[in-house]
Amino acid sequence: MSAPDPPQDRPSRPDETATASEGTPAPVDVSVDTRAVTAVAVLLAGPVISSVHFLLVYLVVEAGCTGDGPGLGLFDPPVPTVVTLVATAVAALACAATAWWGFARWRAIGRARPDAGTEELVDRRPLAFGGFLLSLLGLATVLFVGLPALFLQACA
Repeated sequence: MSAPDPPQDRPSRPDETATASEGTPAPVDVSVDTRAVTAVAVLLAGPVISSVHFLLVYLVVEAGCTGDGPGLGLFDPPVPTVVTLVATAVAALACAATAWWGFARWRAIGRARPDAGTEELVDRRPLAFGGFLLSLLGLATVLFVGLPALFLQACA
């Protein structure tokens, strides 16, 4: 069975690239805009870090305090407290670094002159500032989740 014939109203040109098994009538740009990917990464880094931190701490403490199954003896106290403190330190540093990254991008985009051909960068300034604020919120969340392990026992 052969492929269907191209529509007669659009002549097929040999210089066009096929982006699917049947091809497309016109070339499709499938390149990635790295500035857009960076803007999204700056925006989502803080919430992702704080979510992963919470999930890790919750699962380790839950396994250590209530898990009686085979293999869960590895999580017996003081492992939940140690994992909580180490994960909190790492996540807090990561949130602080992404907050700095978002603030630096916000400042750099703010200094760019719109007449220098950077009109598309000016639109990403709110994303960089939002990423900065979300990273600060993630830092506060990480500290609120992890710092009680300094004063309270994990399995009380």
